[in-house]
Amino acid sequence: MNAVSKILATGILASTVGMAHAVPTDLADLKADDGTTTLFSQVAAGEYSDTGASYVELTDANSVNDDVTAFLLFEFAGFSEDNAFGIYDMNSFNPNDVGSTNILEIFSGSNSPTSDLTVSFDVNAGTAELNGTTANIGSYFGFYLERSGTRFYSDASLNSAGTDMALMYDVAGTQNQGMFGSDILVAFEDVLDGDMDFNDLVVGVSDVKVVSEPGTLALFSLGLLGFGLARRRNKA
Repeated sequence: MNAVSKILATGILASTVGMAHAVPTDLADLKADDGTTTLFSQVAAGEYSDTGASYVELTDANSVNDDVTAFLLFEFAGFSEDNAFGIYDMNSFNPNDVGSTNILEIFSGSNSPTSDLTVSFDVNAGTAELNGTTANIGSYFGFYLERSGTRFYSDASLNSAGTDMALMYDVAGTQNQGMFGSDILVAFEDVLDGDMDFNDLVVGVSDVKVVSEPGTLALFSLGLLGFGLARRRNKA
């Protein structure tokens, strides 16, 4: 296993007229959050539904380093030149900490389609590095879209009024060209109280899987702790 995580931006910028032709066929399989309409109104009923997840986990972390490939599949937004995309640590990131070291920008609005970026993950150290910038990001992380200093997170609890600004789809095993072998897709809305069509930024990521909500993980951890204490008492 080499020491890189590849983030490949292969964006499609579309006008309103050309949008239907610009959407890769497999993106037509994505349902909107209500489960009844599609992510893109121009296509028929979808196959994949929003998982409701907020975070992903590295699935190939069997050594010190890990590889993750992500694809900017679609971007239909008037703010596309201003939008930035990145990842943040699930367990340590604080959105109120302006100088947080637990967040890493992957690409910005200036990145053109077919941009190829490489991120290195050190699993043992819990860090991710890109172009000399290192962030404290471990095996569990979320995604964000940022515009003009305002960030929208894949975890709705971090957004204003708890608004869900991202949908996450489990498409593992699809292996078709439109999704480029992605395991999950994350689809962002970039305007609070906007049209909520979630097609402003659609990114596919391989070698990750969706994880339970933080509260569930916390309860699981407490359960393990309680189990451990009980075993210690029994041995005493």
